[in-house]
Amino acid sequence: MQINISEAQPSDYHAIGELIKNELGYPQIDVEKLFVRLDKMNADDTHMTVVAEFDGEIVGFIGTHRGLAYNVETEYLQIFAMAVRKELQSKGIGAQLIKWAEDYAIENNMERIILTSRLHRVEAHAFYEGNGFTKKSYGFMKEFR
Repeated sequence: MQINISEAQPSDYHAIGELIKNELGYPQIDVEKLFVRLDKMNADDTHMTVVAEFDGEIVGFIGTHRGLAYNVETEYLQIFAMAVRKELQSKGIGAQLIKWAEDYAIENNMERIILTSRLHRVEAHAFYEGNGFTKKSYGFMKEFR
């Protein structure tokens, strides 16, 4: 399966929105507001959204953010969103997106990649562990609406 991985363009936003709705389970997302956020992220050099394309269609994406931490000397890369179309999962597309993130981190002298995954995403946890990630902490959230 020949997958092309490239930086997301505005023409990819709709496909990214569909992946967020369908694969990540956020059907309520306002796509127009998502497009505005994606434009802001693309203008910010600490964010990068990358898409996986197969047969001329976007079939997956990964969203990353470069950051600094108090406890390490170098930047880290955070994966804050990743999805592959359900019918194409377990075909190596997600692993290629993770490999892209690893290569990007190494090329930019980062020592680690971090991510969070919702508690109910047990299959995703197995995927990440199968790709060399280890569970290190719990994530917490407080919402105001």
